[in-house]
Amino acid sequence: MVLRLLTASALAATLGPAAAASAQPAIAPLAQPCYVAAQPNQTQPVAISASGFAPYAYIDVFVDNVLQTPGPGSAPPQADAAGNVTGSVPAPYIPFGVHRFTLRLTEQANQNDTASAIGWVTALSVEQIPAQARTRARVRFKGRGFTGIGPVYAHYVYKGHSHKTVRVAFPHGGCGAFSRKMRQFPFRHSPKVGTWTIQFDQQRRYTPAPDLSARLTVKVNRAIHGKKR
Repeated sequence: MVLRLLTASALAATLGPAAAASAQPAIAPLAQPCYVAAQPNQTQPVAISASGFAPYAYIDVFVDNVLQTPGPGSAPPQADAAGNVTGSVPAPYIPFGVHRFTLRLTEQANQNDTASAIGWVTALSVEQIPAQARTRARVRFKGRGFTGIGPVYAHYVYKGHSHKTVRVAFPHGGCGAFSRKMRQFPFRHSPKVGTWTIQFDQQRRYTPAPDLSARLTVKVNRAIHGKKR
């Protein structure tokens, strides 16, 4: 996932004199009902479309009152000739749960010209209840952050190879939550002893590095299952 900080609209040298802003600053409603945070450096971008600022004004962008700074070599955010601002900022990272965040844009030269919008972000996560179980036991898989199109799939991976893919559930709600009770390993035969990874994503075919995925590590051994494989 490629993320970028808010970027200023390009200023054309041929533009005429700046016109006065015609309205109070405002941010258009955010495009997504819920954004996903997978890792501290991997969160979905929040697209920004705002208007009503002074022409060519430099803009400070805050997420939860934290000033967002452009990357090295990037120009600071700036309105265009019509007072519009477009671009994107990364959604805030959270390690678990769901969080309501505030996006705020403020003119550097006039702190009274400010606009804000509310958004939601969820941690991409999956848990197994109970955490330990026999391979044939029924457990509950619960997850959130699966906001793509289609159902959630579980890919059972051993030593880098997918041995089985199972459709788990269709996510629901704005933050893409799911919950399903099923066998921990829906295999005809017992899985091999060793460390397995169950990768959850919304791709029917297994790929080692999808855009967004959550993983559980399961150690299969004789102590858990009570008999020699």
